[in-house]
Amino acid sequence: MSKEKARRRAEDRAKKHGSKNRSADRPAQTDTTPKKKVPARSAREQRRRRRIWVMAGIWLAANAVIWIVSGAGNWEAKWLGLTLTTILVPLIVWLVWDPEGRVDL
Repeated sequence: MSKEKARRRAEDRAKKHGSKNRSADRPAQTDTTPKKKVPARSAREQRRRRRIWVMAGIWLAANAVIWIVSGAGNWEAKWLGLTLTTILVPLIVWLVWDPEGRVDL
């Protein structure tokens, strides 16, 4: 195939399919500031955030109870309570949390 035939076929295809540079066909936009789209949170992300908030609330409540119950001078009990709640609260929430009822235990 000669170069002329190839060039002609390419021009015919370009005419048939339209111009690739469509920005020239559109009118210029007046507002040139880019609009930043805020991505919607997925259901999984919403569950994860809700779980973190529940975990933080339970952790704060448990530590407040330990702080009140342990008394003014018993720092060992306060540190032990802080350590145990830091370990156990996320574990319990992770084991118990099932907001959609997906698992029948």
